[in-house]
Amino acid sequence: MRTLRRAFSLIEVLIAASLLAIIGALLMQSLSSSMDAKDAIETTSNRYHVVRAAVSRLVDEVSMAYISSHRPQSGVEIRAITGFKGERDRIDFTALGYVPRVEDEKKSDQRQLSFFLDTDPRTRTRSLMRREQANLDDDFEEGGRTLTLLPDVRSIEFQYWDPQKDAWADKWDAAGTELNRLPSRIRIEMVVVMDDGEEQTFVTQSKLWLLAPLAL
Repeated sequence: MRTLRRAFSLIEVLIAASLLAIIGALLMQSLSSSMDAKDAIETTSNRYHVVRAAVSRLVDEVSMAYISSHRPQSGVEIRAITGFKGERDRIDFTALGYVPRVEDEKKSDQRQLSFFLDTDPRTRTRSLMRREQANLDDDFEEGGRTLTLLPDVRSIEFQYWDPQKDAWADKWDAAGTELNRLPSRIRIEMVVVMDDGEEQTFVTQSKLWLLAPLAL
């Protein structure tokens, strides 16, 4: 007795093919969305990493600021001075911690540093700039090399804690007769443009260790 084998009809084949195509399209869409989300998270994470690295360097280098109480001898030309001048949106100071980049480089561990906002010549965006000059000269606010520390910064604000007055100050000039010392802390507030175009505010503080002038 012959057994009859029933085959799939054309309609059943078309329905199965349609369902398979729909499932495949949904899987592709899900995969594409997952890849887009992964790229977005990586981009945001990279931006946060760059911001954290820049803020960390700013905090560390500000904490190494110092001034000295040395005075030039009578008739001797001043060749190197220390100082600390802080404004609301800029800070210039002398600091320790310079690391020579060339073997047997004839430079000390003292340096001049500045942090301020300016236009990055490469990206044409307002950015946080860092100026550094190894060794001291007679003007701690000028000279050296200026490079971009963090691009796309909308604003930066410094405040200086005066432990004697127990209050924040908007400016600090250690060369003044009243302020022959450094603030004990510096508050830093920075508004940064993230990769999605949104602005985000970062706030931190830096503790200074050498408040009184050193007798160098």
